Amino acid sequence: MTEVDDARARILEKAEQCFLAHGYSRVTMDDIATELRMSKKTLYRHFSSKEALGEAAIEAIFARIREELRAILEDERRDFGERLESFARTLTGHYARGAAVLRDLQRDAPALWQKLLELRRQSIQARFGAFVAAGVKAGALRSDVEPRLVIRMVLTLVDQLMRPDVLAELEMTAEQLFPRMLGVVLDGIRTKPEGRPPPANKPRGPRT
Repeated sequence: MTEVDDARARILEKAEQCFLAHGYSRVTMDDIATELRMSKKTLYRHFSSKEALGEAAIEAIFARIREELRAILEDERRDFGERLESFARTLTGHYARGAAVLRDLQRDAPALWQKLLELRRQSIQARFGAFVAAGVKAGALRSDVEPRLVIRMVLTLVDQLMRPDVLAELEMTAEQLFPRMLGVVLDGIRTKPEGRPPPANKPRGPRT
């Protein structure tokens, strides 16, 4: 790692800590420079604005999240259900830790909010798509499942529901909502145990 890379890494780490502790809106470039015992001139040499620093911090966070999800989804020592639970717990854990920052971004920094939504979609699409395909191959999900359709459904629900304003309206936390949302989607595509009786309200065929 070069000296420049090291400086950028330290700045990003401190910025993330400050944003998580105080929210994005309340933190200034002066605050970050002071925390780092660094001159503002040096700070601006690496990041031209607070928004540029915020965007880089978001990208760094999602790079870590993608690695965590990759490790979970590729861990074949655990079955589909265990990996799904860990997947949901990891995503909602990150969401909960950054709840104040997310509210700030949605309210005060629309460009960064849109960047975050874009990266979130990419992370779910890249990791969850492979997970669904693996679930079909392992027999945990129905063989007629189209992974691309499931991903699109999940992405739509995440975009519409996993938002600070919607969670506040529903009076739910991300930890409560996300597993239920996934359950609604996946319960319909899981394989059913053999010999299970058909539902009582199954439509009958036409009389002859």
